[in-house]
Amino acid sequence: MEVKFSKSAHTCCVCGHNFEHEEAFTSVLQSNESNLCRSDYCDGCWSEQSAPEPELFSVWKSNFYDPNVANQAPEESFSPLRQIFYEAVEGKDRLTLSMAFLAAQLLRRQKVFRLIKESQDPDTDDTTSLFNDRIGNRLIEAQDPCLSHEELEDGRRLLLRRLSEIEDTQPEEEPEDGQNEDQLAQV
Repeated sequence: MEVKFSKSAHTCCVCGHNFEHEEAFTSVLQSNESNLCRSDYCDGCWSEQSAPEPELFSVWKSNFYDPNVANQAPEESFSPLRQIFYEAVEGKDRLTLSMAFLAAQLLRRQKVFRLIKESQDPDTDDTTSLFNDRIGNRLIEAQDPCLSHEELEDGRRLLLRRLSEIEDTQPEEEPEDGQNEDQLAQV
């Protein structure tokens, strides 16, 4: 017996209905003489089908995936962390720069940002990191002006407060679950 696996059809084998992206359909694997054949049915045609045929080998439900539609949808462009970073990176005070630095490091760990180059100013020991934002395909610089531990801690608190404000949680308190706290503590 020859077994060939085929991709799902783009249309129902009974009525010719074109499947849309993420639409549910039923697939059937039937024994046809010396090989197995796959047939895809829309929900309407499958529910009209009477008793299963004796040569029925397997039945399953899945969702139609159209790569053309999926590729047109932009990746997650709204990210509270990205939003905070882009607001803070334009700042001039050290607290805002520490928040931007921490956000950039978290985005780098999440593989949203890719580090391209890091350079250090020999006179001031300030570090400038050049990142590629993979979602927006944009180059952006983040500066670390030799931040102290206290400045980084204040930036972490401000970052947590801004995240909770954007996510419409309690703006005055830090998250109680500790998840954001753990992530920021590792930076």
